[in-house]
Amino acid sequence: WEPWQHDYRFGVILVMPPPHVASPIDALRQAYGPKSHAICSAHISVSDPLRRELSDDARKEIQELLRGVEPFEVHYDRPTASARRPGVAYPVSPQERFDELKGIIHQASVFEGVAYGRREIPAHMTIAEFLTIEDSLRICADLIDTAPRGSFWCDRLEHVVPDATFRFRRRGTFLLGTSR
Repeated sequence: WEPWQHDYRFGVILVMPPPHVASPIDALRQAYGPKSHAICSAHISVSDPLRRELSDDARKEIQELLRGVEPFEVHYDRPTASARRPGVAYPVSPQERFDELKGIIHQASVFEGVAYGRREIPAHMTIAEFLTIEDSLRICADLIDTAPRGSFWCDRLEHVVPDATFRFRRRGTFLLGTSR
């Protein structure tokens, strides 16, 4: 593993779109960002990396925190890229719901301590990373009119943990609100 990857050894909690949404986005990830695609399929990061193993008690704590979070519709539209930071991603909305979800999930004891440096990055669904700004802008221009757009119902979060080759695998599901 690379040094930055060790932070993720206990996993992370994500929104993973349903297969009919993830499949065309994963095809873009495979074509334009094969390294990030190999690490994890299409997703929206919700949590910092867990600071310790997710015990049964911690799992129950998170599920209890999420009981009051109602499921919601996630929208994704045109991919974007920045002239300041490399990468191509779908902005997702409603951003306020993701901010609320991040605030709630980080109340769990497995996140105690200093907030991870990436916590304040707005929620998004990455297409490509680990590339130059120039390549990001070119890829975004190529995709702006052809990349799939749409929405999906978010009624669950997934706990994923990397394996020995740093490929994230699902370990558990947390249902939101009344979706149980």
